[in-house]
Amino acid sequence: MTDLRVRFIRHQEISPEFRIEIEELDRLAFAGDDIDNDPEFANIRWATPDWMALGFLHEELVTQLSIPKREIMVGAERVWVAGIGGMATHPKHHHNGYGSALLKATEIFMRNELQVPFGLLICADETRPFYELANWERVADLLYYHQEDQRRSLHTSVMILQLQNRTWPAGKIDLCGAPW
Repeated sequence: MTDLRVRFIRHQEISPEFRIEIEELDRLAFAGDDIDNDPEFANIRWATPDWMALGFLHEELVTQLSIPKREIMVGAERVWVAGIGGMATHPKHHHNGYGSALLKATEIFMRNELQVPFGLLICADETRPFYELANWERVADLLYYHQEDQRRSLHTSVMILQLQNRTWPAGKIDLCGAPW
């Protein structure tokens, strides 16, 4: 795990050639995932991230995640969050700690560089324990997002990571845009 080299790259600065490599890692990591067959997830257009966190073993991309930064609504409060989306690790590198190392590096990046009070992610119930080990906590099973000029709901585990000395507000979560 100590050999993992993490880079944070602005999404718009990723070359078309490297985008293909990122998409291939996604394809391998999510092969057999039924998210596209789940009617609640099938027609979602996911948000374009602001950043990509990329983990390399030597020169090989082995793990990645996307990071959008956005102001959302929680109850009546506006809250800045950095999202975690599309976390993927190459199947041949599962259970080696690379995903955990990338998540830890991303926590530091969100706190120090993006300076947001919270990280926020959505995940399936079966992946919740992975994030709980990294101190993420479930705060809801429902959130709202906007797509095609409509407010829509998504029933899934919503988790946050406290990055600053601020309490997560009470109330419904509205991403004020597409989910990640």
